Amino acid sequence: MWGKVNGVVTLSLVLSSCFLQVSAEPVPPDPDQAIGRSLSIIRSATAEKPQVLKILFYGQSISSPAWTDPAIAALRVKYPNVAFVYRNLALGGWSAVLLEQAVARDVEEVYPDLIVFHVYGDHRAYERIIRTLRSKTAADIIIQTDHVVNPLEPVCDTGFHLQWSPPEGCTGHFWFKQKSWEEFMSSVWKPAMAAKYDLALEPRRQRWNAYLQENNLQIADLLADPPHPNAEGWALMANLFTSWIEELVDHSQNNGRNTSDQVRSFTAPVPGEKTRYEFYGNRAELIAAGPLDGKVNLTIDGKPPRELDGCWQTSRVTGLPNVPEWPALKKVDVRQSYREEDVWTLRVRNLDTSQESFDFDVESARTGAEGSGSGKDVFKSRSGNVTLQPDAWNFSYAKLISGKGLADEQSFQWERRFVCGDEPPTALANGSVQQRHVLGTGLPNAHHVIELTVPSDTPAILELRAYRPPLVE
Repeated sequence: MWGKVNGVVTLSLVLSSCFLQVSAEPVPPDPDQAIGRSLSIIRSATAEKPQVLKILFYGQSISSPAWTDPAIAALRVKYPNVAFVYRNLALGGWSAVLLEQAVARDVEEVYPDLIVFHVYGDHRAYERIIRTLRSKTAADIIIQTDHVVNPLEPVCDTGFHLQWSPPEGCTGHFWFKQKSWEEFMSSVWKPAMAAKYDLALEPRRQRWNAYLQENNLQIADLLADPPHPNAEGWALMANLFTSWIEELVDHSQNNGRNTSDQVRSFTAPVPGEKTRYEFYGNRAELIAAGPLDGKVNLTIDGKPPRELDGCWQTSRVTGLPNVPEWPALKKVDVRQSYREEDVWTLRVRNLDTSQESFDFDVESARTGAEGSGSGKDVFKSRSGNVTLQPDAWNFSYAKLISGKGLADEQSFQWERRFVCGDEPPTALANGSVQQRHVLGTGLPNAHHVIELTVPSDTPAILELRAYRPPLVE
């Protein structure tokens, strides 16, 4: 009998050593460190020296202007010496698998100082989006846990256990995993991503649940059509974000991590003299007190900006009439070395009932007719400048969501733009403006040499700023 018992014990020990996870759970970084540069910008702003913080809100319908607009309004009141310049490019209804097709284009267009991100869906696609954000920009990043749609459950100790019945929060027999996907993403996966990629983790979920308990509310009291909040829920979402930011700003024990490797400031050029700069990264700007277009003579690695592929970007495709906030295609591939301003028009015909099958024609404002194609096939334009993939179309999904289809002969457009030069100026609290002049962007994340000259009548230049994404893909 004792031999059988010893055999069971031995087998148990072997199985335990093979399957049990003994490493500690990853710990997210202190937000004061993870978004240190953004917090430093807010903390250092004064009436005499106002600052600019450029923010991108990104994700799907939970990243709605219903909360982001009032959140920015509140931050502007709280910190009047900071110009909060923001864009919301969230795409409602797009899970992580869909959003990852659009993220590179979207984030390169904005190139923000701070990204605030939330999306539902596949955890692997979620990580691929994070990697894109980390490799395309030097931005600080906040990822947000899910607000409460279902009751919170304990975090499951996942893996193999010598136990048939799963404990609370777990599902399975012997091999346990988190029962709720919402809890897995918010309490397991997102903290792991924050630790792996140095992201700030906003504890929206825990704070939302605390609000429910403190005010004796049911989960449904803050929801309209789950998972979407009602008016009180949107207001709470804005308040949770702004109050968290305010707490971090007030926590001035550490005035932000050293960001010299990611965002580096160089002395402004002397007017009338050629200045040489060397930097590592994928973007460089001049920060000035007025417009610089036509006044900067420069090369990057021996090339003028118009010969740099990254200075040419492609817009989103125009929106669908049945879901106006959605572009007609998730992604359009334009040949990277196509360095010309152009506008393409796509006309759709022969749509079937499901809108999965259709034909189309493409025309370029510069090169003329570019050919015809089918929605089920890869399309390559006659010039070789444009490629469209079958999985890029949004027609059938838009009909499924809206209940409305497109009519034949509907047309959509996208364009190729030169983006190196003056961005729109930002008005500052002291009556002046900040002008960001893009010298080069979309560069390989590597070593570069800039040589530039500006004339004596150039508006005051404060610095040259170079950006180095922390991840090289």
